[in-house]
Amino acid sequence: MHVRRAEPPDLACVIGCAEQAFAAFASVSDQDDTPHGDLAPKTDRELTSQILEGAVSLICDERKVLGYISLQPTTDHLFIDSVAVLPKHHGKGLGSQLMAFAEMEALRLKLSSVRLFTNAKMVANHRFYLRRGYLETDRCDHDGYARVFYSKAI
Repeated sequence: MHVRRAEPPDLACVIGCAEQAFAAFASVSDQDDTPHGDLAPKTDRELTSQILEGAVSLICDERKVLGYISLQPTTDHLFIDSVAVLPKHHGKGLGSQLMAFAEMEALRLKLSSVRLFTNAKMVANHRFYLRRGYLETDRCDHDGYARVFYSKAI
């Protein structure tokens, strides 16, 4: 597996990954312990913009996109906007590789932390982030979603 920057021709694969990852959440029980994408899939326009900005990175086997992560650097931290892995590849460490990639990007950019939020209903996400050293920093309701915020010092 390798991680590379997404390019415009990758858009359809990224959209497909997002749709499958987020759809999988609807049928996953709270007992499942695999990472899933956060909240709702991005629109085609949002994903196109993020790809053009260089914000989306893909995890791929030799030929196929298996997942992606969207990163937004700020002045003091790296924000993970979205992370998704194709459901048939859950539990294979791809989400962990994407998170490690984000942490390496934060180091490369000399940022002090990585931050993200997830939907409070996505219980598996909470276990996933906590096991990787992320600490819960806040909870709130916003735009109809109960959000849980996480941070990890780098």
